[in-house]
Amino acid sequence: MRTLPVFDAFRHAIRSTIDNIGFAFHISWPWMLLMLPLNIAGNFYFISRGVSEAEKFDAKNSLILLVLIVVPLIAYSSIAVNWHRYVLLDEMVDGWQRLRIDGLMWRYVGNFFAIILLIAVGAFAGIFAIELAGLIFGKAPGNFGKFVLFAGLIALYAIMIVSAYRLSVKLPAIALGRRDFTLRDAWAATDGNFWQLLGLFLLFLACALLMGVVVYVVALAFAKFGAVGLSIALAIQVVLNWIATILGVTLLTSLYGYFVEGRNF
Repeated sequence: MRTLPVFDAFRHAIRSTIDNIGFAFHISWPWMLLMLPLNIAGNFYFISRGVSEAEKFDAKNSLILLVLIVVPLIAYSSIAVNWHRYVLLDEMVDGWQRLRIDGLMWRYVGNFFAIILLIAVGAFAGIFAIELAGLIFGKAPGNFGKFVLFAGLIALYAIMIVSAYRLSVKLPAIALGRRDFTLRDAWAATDGNFWQLLGLFLLFLACALLMGVVVYVVALAFAKFGAVGLSIALAIQVVLNWIATILGVTLLTSLYGYFVEGRNF
């Protein structure tokens, strides 16, 4: 069992992202070129319809929302596979290979959904246990029952986050074409690192929140310029989302390298 050095792992991911941002852009820009106008058009569509109309689950809204979810999912999965292979195998793709839509990419998407499903099942079981504890301790004097519920929810969120990280260590293995490495193997490889992985997530969350603040400030600054300003703000949002995605994928790559391949930071 290896114990993850949290700050070293995060620094390594930051450094790898910054040092290789040029190649990250190289493998990403065809997808970004597709997603940027799609994102802008989708947002303009829902804004132009107004809040009440945009919230309706009619066929047209549902189809547009599905496209806005599925296309980025495919794009980021394709980018992630190429990025994992670049970092771990030094494989440099070019041309149409950057728009990777092959078996590796679809396995990546499928396992991503499988991990979400497993986490969701665990979450429902955890919520049921917390509700049961609330009923049991609800008659306790004072606010003890509320404290139990609050503490239970915090613990459940932490367990879900760490479990997602542990299971997601399989994703880089999929990008490498490994069929022998299972979710159980990913779980076993990361055993004994609950607090370390939770700390790593909190560091990543802090970076993501900082980017969110930047997007919010930019949106406010460009709001007075109407449609042009909104387009610029959305473009910046797409870019920052891309950077956050590359950093997140780099973290998974680093975790796989450390726990599975025995690399050091």
